[in-house]
Order: sequence, then C-alpha cells, then structure tokens
Amino acid sequence: MKSFTMNALAVAVLGMAGIGSAMAACPTITQPPTSGSPGGGGAWSSQTIGSTATMNITSPGLNSTGCALALSIGGTPTAGVKAVVTDNSPQNEPRYRARFYFDKSALTLSNAGFQMRMFNAFANTAPGTLPTDEIRIFLVGSSVRFQVADVTQPSGYKTITDSALPASANGHYYVEFDLNSGTGSGAVAGATCNTCNAGDAGCFRYWVTAEGTSSSDGSATGTCSLNNGGWSGVKVANLGLSSANANFRGANLNANFSVDEFDSRRQTFIGQ
Repeated sequence: MKSFTMNALAVAVLGMAGIGSAMAACPTITQPPTSGSPGGGGAWSSQTIGSTATMNITSPGLNSTGCALALSIGGTPTAGVKAVVTDNSPQNEPRYRARFYFDKSALTLSNAGFQMRMFNAFANTAPGTLPTDEIRIFLVGSSVRFQVADVTQPSGYKTITDSALPASANGHYYVEFDLNSGTGSGAVAGATCNTCNAGDAGCFRYWVTAEGTSSSDGSATGTCSLNNGGWSGVKVANLGLSSANANFRGANLNANFSVDEFDSRRQTFIGQ
C-alpha cells in the first residue's frame, strides 16, 4: 500500500500517489493568525494556536533534520491552551500507521500528575454517542499513554500507559503505532490492553524508544486486541500540544516541547 503523508518540517508532502519527497527550506510561522495554513506552506493542512500558546520553528531539528516545530505556553494559560498542526490527507483509513519524534528535555514532568496530549486522530463517525477519536497519545510524567477506541468499554477507550520512557541522553524519543480496525477476539478482556490474538483484525501495536534506537516491525513495545470496527476510519490527525492539565501548564511556562518527522501510512512499517 502507499504512503499518504510525510510531514517532517524540512520535507514537503508526498501525496497519495506514492513515496517521494522534495527538500525545502525551514518554513516560517507568523503569529497571529492563530489558525489557517501553516507559515511557509508545506505538508500540513492547517495550524491552530489557542490561548497563550506559541508555535515556532527551531533549528536543528530532531533525528538530524534541519528544523523542528517548537511549542510552548506563556502568560496565564487556560485549560484550552493548544498549539497543533492538522493533517487532513487520510481518507477514512481502516488501517493507519504513523510515526513522530518528540523532545521533552526542556519540560518539567515531576510525576503522573503532569500531562498533556501530543497527538490524536479521529474518524467522521463512531458507534452510538462515543467520541470519534480513534487514538489519543499523551505525555504523562515520564510515560507515554495511548488511548485507543474500543466499543466494549463504557468510555469508548482502552488505555496503555508505558511504565517509563527509556533512558535518553538528550530527551528525544520516537513513537510509532499501527492501528487496525476490526473485531479482535481478545477485545473484551478489560479496560487495559492485552496482547493481540493471532489473526485479530482489531489490533493496536506501538513502539516507544529513545531517538536512534533500532526498531523493527516485529519488535513492538506493546500490543492490544480491540473491537473498533464501528469507527469509520481515520480522517484527521493533530500533532502538537493540547489538553494540558493545570500541573503541566503551571510548571512549563515558556518551555519548548518539540515535535518532528511525522510520517503516516496505510500499511508499511516506518521505523527510525
């Protein structure tokens, strides 16, 4: 299957026709506006900056790229503070694979009481009154938390909390996931994730490692059986800083959280 978008800050978008890239200078971001097309054009469909958040391009980037997207909170932030870029290229994808890098080295994350959302992807429709988000990824203290759609749960989500981020000399990390829609035979095991059973269509796999650590399609950090076939497939994805709780907002004023090298595909493993 084909790649549908690769959104590194220094790489232009590929498009639905296949894999390829066009190198570009680091873009610029003008603030305001607080919404609309990101400065410098590029791969992202739009940007949203709310409350006292800021969004800037910094150099160098992560994983040896030329530039990264740096997000921060200033002033007296509200619960609605956010700075995200949005990708509208997915087309109701029943299987959605994505990867990005993040840098938490400037943040204060004393414990699990400090959290914010780094990523979410959602569908047009969901079963009944459940939320349309198919996946949410949070930074929670020194852990990464995944919430994945599952109709067997009252909240609509199963949760994985990675016990701790691995050691990293520079605070840079790599996250990848493989979300496949369907009904997993192990999907009713509980509100937390369990190993995918062989042949499960409804399955979630994820990788969380330090930047530069080798990874492979067969070496996932964790897996989970799901009953998520009732969602219509990933249509929109957001990457950045949002849903920051009061502890996070208060402890991280003017501290940069950086993201880079977002790549999303229908089938193939992406890797570092």
